[in-house]
Amino acid sequence: MLHINPKDFVNFNSKNAEATMTIKSIATSAVTYKIQTTSPEKFRVRPRCGIIQPNQEATINIWLKSEHKLSDDSKDKFLVMAMVAPGGECGGADVTELWRSKSPTSADVEQHRLVCRFDENKSKAQLDCASKSSKASVDCSKKSGAGVDPATAMERQLAFTQNLQYVTLALLFLLFAGFGFLMYQQLGQHAATCPKATAYSCAKRK
Repeated sequence: MLHINPKDFVNFNSKNAEATMTIKSIATSAVTYKIQTTSPEKFRVRPRCGIIQPNQEATINIWLKSEHKLSDDSKDKFLVMAMVAPGGECGGADVTELWRSKSPTSADVEQHRLVCRFDENKSKAQLDCASKSSKASVDCSKKSGAGVDPATAMERQLAFTQNLQYVTLALLFLLFAGFGFLMYQQLGQHAATCPKATAYSCAKRK
C-alpha cells in the first residue's frame, strides 16, 4: 500500500538532528497510516498519522530531542503502519480513534520497519573521487582532506597490534634464550672447577 523513502533507514542530519521521510500511496484507494517508535521519549514526529489518497505523498518530519542521542546498537527504530481507510475518507480525530482500536498485528495492517542512524553525507569532492579511477580517487581525497575510512583504519590498527605482539614475543624469546645461555655457562664453569679443587686438597694431604 505504501512506498517508503528512504526504505530501510531514518537518516538524521548530524547538524540539526532532523530526519525527513516520504510515504507514497501505491494503493487504488485511500490509505490511512500511523507511525510508531521504540523510543517515543526521544523523538518528535509530525504528523504521526493521516490519510493518503492514491498516488499521493505525505512528508513526515522527525526530530531527535536535544537531551537525547541515538543508540549505538541500532535499537532506535520506527514502525510505519498502513491500512485501507474505511469509507475512503475520515478526519484527523477519526484516524486517531481508528488506530487506537486497531491491533498492529492485524492481517490487514501493512508494516514497514526502519532503523535510525545519522546520515553519512559525502562532500562533492568525495563523490567526484568515487566516479574516477582509483589513483585519481586517492589524489582527490588528499586534496579534499578526506579522512581514512574507519574500517581501513581499524584493520591497520589490528595489524599493528598483531605485529607488536610478534615483536614482543620474539624479544621475550631472545631474553630467555640469553638467560639460559648464561646459566649454562655458569654451571659449566662450576662443574669444571670442582674436580680441580678436590684433587688439590687430596694432594695437600699426602
